[in-house]
Formats: sequence, structure tokens, C-alpha cells
Amino acid sequence: MLSVSELNEKAKALLEATLDYVEVSGEISRLTKHASGHWYFTLKDEKSSISAVMYRMNNQKVKFLPKEGLKVKIYGKVTIYSPSGSYQLVASAMLPDGEGELELAFRQLKEKLENEGLFDIGAKKEIPNLPKKIALVTSATSAALQDMLKVVRSRWRLSEIYIFDALTQGESAPSSLIKALRRADKYGVDVIVLARGGGSKEDLWCFNDEGLAREIYATKTPVISAIGHEIDYVISDFVADRRSLTPSAAMLDLLPDEEAFFQYLDRLSDDLDSALNLKITKKQNLLNLLLSKFSSNALKSRIELKFSEVANKQNALTNAVQRKILLLGSALSSLEKAYEMRELFFESTKGLIEVRKDGKRVDLRDLNLNDEIELISQNTHKKAIIKE
Repeated sequence: MLSVSELNEKAKALLEATLDYVEVSGEISRLTKHASGHWYFTLKDEKSSISAVMYRMNNQKVKFLPKEGLKVKIYGKVTIYSPSGSYQLVASAMLPDGEGELELAFRQLKEKLENEGLFDIGAKKEIPNLPKKIALVTSATSAALQDMLKVVRSRWRLSEIYIFDALTQGESAPSSLIKALRRADKYGVDVIVLARGGGSKEDLWCFNDEGLAREIYATKTPVISAIGHEIDYVISDFVADRRSLTPSAAMLDLLPDEEAFFQYLDRLSDDLDSALNLKITKKQNLLNLLLSKFSSNALKSRIELKFSEVANKQNALTNAVQRKILLLGSALSSLEKAYEMRELFFESTKGLIEVRKDGKRVDLRDLNLNDEIELISQNTHKKAIIKE
């Protein structure tokens, strides 16, 4: 004779031996997210239903948001919960049925944030026309950073560039980007460029993080999202104050052309001279007319005095414009020297190598035998294993 507990245990063992691992599709209903982090729900079709559970260690890997009525595919095992003798499905993985997991997760988060107003045009901060200080939030070893700096050197060298290093791929990337974004927001810059080069949808997935989206929205500094290529869209593109097609395009959109700017100053100076000469000519004609009508020496002297004052004002204004242009040229010269010093620094340190373990900088003395490390220089990085 068997006790109830013994019967349930035998039934459980028999069921698990017969149906060790299954793939089941159905519709979610009666979903409960317990305080422990576990999910309890019913999986059903037109004719039947089964109780299901997905423990926290597994449901944390699900990228989309399960909800009532959503059709899903469940991968897991069938078992019996011995204390109650109930038959249930223990899910180890869950995927949407008929739509990719990443596509569904992206669409759900986009709809959620859009409904909350994070994408509203009225909430966008104005991007400055001529920023003096620019923060670049990206990987310090990335090709995207070098592309942006190349545009800066060739286009406009009067802006100060600050680099905030962050991970741009992987599970730790969202928190790293959020920390870098917060530092940049407190640094007193005029604009922040959040940038990463191209990659697969999985590579760019960290820029679809909800926490990062809310941090972008909360920044006081205007943010430009420059992720991937033209065809790539991520959540940060929608919540940022401007989206640029690529990192290089972000700098092209943000910075004026240096040569065109100086040509513009020359045109302003020429226009000013022309306007002043035209006014002086009109005044001279008026004076000649007055002098022809009045022959009094006193009146003539007063008119000549006024003419002299006008000429002096013209000279003063012309000198002021020239001083402005000289000051701007001096500032450009100083900045060129600063960039030469920076280039010298990069040249003198290009042979240096940084050692990282588990994404963190480490000292060689702290490494042990068979530790896996990354060797990073300015232009490349390699993986290695400590042998002695």
C-alpha cells in the first residue's frame, strides 16, 4: 500500500522520465509575478490548459514583457508538484510565438515610453549651434571615437572635447553608459554625444535599455544619439534630443565648417565696410549741399567738425572689427597648439598597453596563472592567458 506522498513521488518520477524536456506553445493567462521573482501562470489553447511556473533565475533572461493573452513558446520539463499532486510545466526558456524576442521587446518598450511622453517633441532640449564644450560618451578604444575626433580635427578645432569611457556592448553596458552619462551631465558641457559604431541587433541591444532611456530623458544637458548606421534604430534614438545617422554624422551636424566660418567673417567685414562707406558718402553729399547753400565760416566749421566725428567713428568701428578677428585668430592658434600637444601625447603613448580582467583595469602583479586577460592599446586589443 502506498501513502499519498509516495504515490505523488512515483507519479512525478514516471512523468519526468517519460517527458524530460518539452517544447509547448500556447497563450498566457492568469499571470502572477510573485514577490520572490518567480512567475506563475496558465498556458492554454482552445481545448486545454496547464499550470506553469518560471523561476526567477530563468525569467531574468526573458527580454520581452509577458502579459495576458500573449502567445508564447515554452521550453522546459513536465513535473508533478508533490505536496498537492498538481501537474505543471516548469519553464526554463520563453519566446514569443510568431515574432522575434528582440523585436517584441523593442516594440513593447517603445510603446511604453511613448505613452509616458518620453518621446514628445515638446520635451526635446535645443542643441546649441556652436558648442564650446562637447562630451563624447563612448568606448575610449572604439573606432567610432577615432572617427569623431577625425571630424573634429578637420572641421572645427575651437570646441573642447571631453571623453567619458563606457562599455557599449554586453550585459554590463547599460549600467556603464548610465554612469558615464551622469558624469558628463554634471561636467558643465554644452552637449553630450552618445555614440557607438555599427553592429548586429544584439550588439546594439544595450541602447534599448529602459534605465538608460530614462537617464537620457532626465539629463539637463542636450543629448545626441549616434548609434550604429542609418538603418539601425534603438530606443535611445527616440528619447534623445536629436538622432544622428552615425557617430561621424553627429559631429558633422554639430560643428560648423572652420573655413566657411572664417569666410563668413570676411563677408561680414566687407558688408560692414560697404555700409559705412555708403553712409559716409551720403553724409558727404549732404554736407556739400549744405555748404553750397550757406557760406558762413562758423556754420562751415561746425559741419566740418561733424564730418570729422563721423570719420572717427568709422575708424573706431573698423578697428574694433579687426581686433575681434585678431582675437579669434589668436584663440584658434592656441587651440591648434593644444591639439598638437594632444597628438604628441597619443603618439608617445601609442605603444603602451592596458591590462583588463573581467572588463576592469588590473596590475600585472595581481594576475595569477591561467587568468584570461585583455591587452588594449590605442588602436587594437587582444586576448591572452597568463602562462607563468
